[in-house]
Amino acid sequence: MLVTDQLLRLFQFMNGKSQMRIAFGSKKSKKHPKFGNLPENVWDKILDFLPPLEVVKVRRVNKMLKTLVEKRKKRILYADFLRSDVFQLLPEGISGDGEFFRHAKNSRLIFHEEKRSVLIIVDTHWSASDAHKMLGAIKYFGEFARTVTLDASLAELCVAAQSTSDIAYWFAYQSASSPRRDASPATWQPRTQLIPTGPLFPRATELAIRASVPQLSRLRRFAVYRSPLTRGIIDAANLCALRVVVATATQPQRGEYGGPAPRRQVIVRSSHKILAPFLRWAQAQRLGHRFSVQFV
Repeated sequence: MLVTDQLLRLFQFMNGKSQMRIAFGSKKSKKHPKFGNLPENVWDKILDFLPPLEVVKVRRVNKMLKTLVEKRKKRILYADFLRSDVFQLLPEGISGDGEFFRHAKNSRLIFHEEKRSVLIIVDTHWSASDAHKMLGAIKYFGEFARTVTLDASLAELCVAAQSTSDIAYWFAYQSASSPRRDASPATWQPRTQLIPTGPLFPRATELAIRASVPQLSRLRRFAVYRSPLTRGIIDAANLCALRVVVATATQPQRGEYGGPAPRRQVIVRSSHKILAPFLRWAQAQRLGHRFSVQFV
């Protein structure tokens, strides 16, 4: 009965029920046990059954639960942030299936969390609002991660977000620049500018950027944002491996102008030229054996 009563009050608090606020201010509220009466191991079990975003909301209840949620966040060692067709993984209208959970206010964002890892996917047909929410999730779940995997578009989002808070402007900018292999630095004129106060992934030892061949143009734009790799994204002292993973198996059967698609050998040779601006931005020569490009 004690656990049931506290769970009921917790969910009422998370849902912002007005009755909850009244109960806290009334004399009757003294008859109800406080949230802190349950031991941490019991709350830890309860949090195991909540979707990842609901767990984040629990931080607002009291200091004890906030501390407990922060401990759970520190356990995350592997964080994958990808773009894909989320409706194939979780059909529209379904909030969760036990493996994936949909963002309550954004159907194009889904989560999968385990004890040591988290997977967050945003839909391929995303919007500026989706990008803003995804950035918030990356900042929260990636803070203590040791191994981070980013889709090329999300890696570009992370680099740009270290130089500006105007995500809507960046989204319009990258949409207009995506058909091109290059973007002039003069075209990047955000309405706000930031100076990175520290790496986005301060504890990461491995960073992998996944890209299809057309997405390599995104990596060329990283230098435009003037947000250095070692000060804006990762800590050079902790970095053991930086990998660019190029997916060649997903290449279309026809080329860009209707001709035959380039062979794998041609892709490998041309990619080094395409990636030249990225290599300079990442200071690949200084990284030495810690940097690699993989074709899968």
